[in-house]
Amino acid sequence: MKIYILIFFILFASIIVTLKLITSPEPVTSPEISLDMKRYDTEKSTYQYNDESYYKQSTNEEIDDRKLMAFAKAFVDVQSYMHKAGSKASYNKTRKIVQGHGLSVEDYTKIASRMNESSDFQNRVQEMIDEVN
Repeated sequence: MKIYILIFFILFASIIVTLKLITSPEPVTSPEISLDMKRYDTEKSTYQYNDESYYKQSTNEEIDDRKLMAFAKAFVDVQSYMHKAGSKASYNKTRKIVQGHGLSVEDYTKIASRMNESSDFQNRVQEMIDEVN
């Protein structure tokens, strides 16, 4: 019985504390901003590089078959590891698997992303994955 009373007291106290934190004594208003602070600099680009082709090059560049085969092998090993480890899978272990096949995590991610963008590319990589299996 003492445990139930203690649990009830803790629950009641936490509700009170939560309500105190939620309710504010003063209404929340936006801060006053002077007119000088409202000016925006529209002359500067928000991107690091102004050339649009720079941002498109990663999706348009051709990835050689050697990298794709490394991706296929890494993909099969990563999927096998993820299946075996389940919820205990770790990023470090998957990173080591990918790097063990001669790929950086960035290259692995780039290829996986490109598979989602192009069905032709996805079919090409899927054939390689099937060869590895």
